Amino acid sequence: MCGIAGWIAEPGSPLAADTLGRMLQAIAHRGPDDQGIYDFRCAGTGRRVFLGHRRLAIIDPEGAHQPMCDAAAGLAVTFNGEIYNFRDLREELSKLGYTFVRDSDTEVLLRAYQHWGCDVVHRLRGMFAFAIWDARNERLFLARDRFGEKPLFLYQNGSALYFASEIKALLRVPGIDAAVNLDAVWDYLAYRYVPGPKTLFAGIRKLLPGTTATWERGRLKEERYWTTPDRDFLQHRQPQDDAVAAFLSRLDDAVKLQMVSDVPFGAFLSGGIDSSTIVALMSRHNSKVNTFSVVSVSYG
Repeated sequence: MCGIAGWIAEPGSPLAADTLGRMLQAIAHRGPDDQGIYDFRCAGTGRRVFLGHRRLAIIDPEGAHQPMCDAAAGLAVTFNGEIYNFRDLREELSKLGYTFVRDSDTEVLLRAYQHWGCDVVHRLRGMFAFAIWDARNERLFLARDRFGEKPLFLYQNGSALYFASEIKALLRVPGIDAAVNLDAVWDYLAYRYVPGPKTLFAGIRKLLPGTTATWERGRLKEERYWTTPDRDFLQHRQPQDDAVAAFLSRLDDAVKLQMVSDVPFGAFLSGGIDSSTIVALMSRHNSKVNTFSVVSVSYG
């Protein structure tokens, strides 16, 4: 996992890189390998955009520093997660004339946005939360994966927008207070969790799974780009034998996609059928799978 943070604010905002540094320090545990901070100024309005990143290096450990910028295209991205189909997308984009200098899913994400714009989310298979600054359109585009595996929290103050992978990073911003959201407390007492987009902190909300947030010229729009296809599945139910085979095929494909890595990987074993099944499928594609298990021992 990695950590991302940043904001876009009015020209008179007193916030600077040291504030972003404190935000990233709060989530340093998410990415111990590298840190990056960049800021940009909107040519037309003078608004300031800050993007920050804490990196856990998995793909292209040496060459994929973030935030990743392309000054010629007016684009910059800070990205947490993995795009599992990035090599397929890279091949497709190469045929369309785009060039790549790194073996990185981050660069593919940047070029994919350059080509497809905000529709890029429909082309991605993976777990992700990212922010892309598009200077030509004066647009900050944020997105979260379909099932919300990667977190992303927002705080809006007038036309200013702040974002981070964890709430504790947002609380490092002067003016964002740790005030309690009493409505969310009632939800927690009723459900034992806080349904999104609420959080336990007033003014801070979750970007919902399968949702994008587009800040453009002072206005913010959130849009759901994906929902679970339950109804379509029920309308096209298969015989049981076919359904089991189709499920195993899709599960095997999902496991295979997630084994793209330039560093060693492993799996945690809980002792249940789910983790055992995943490790068995991993072994189909790699003979050296490291597994780990935690045992609680009590004395007395």
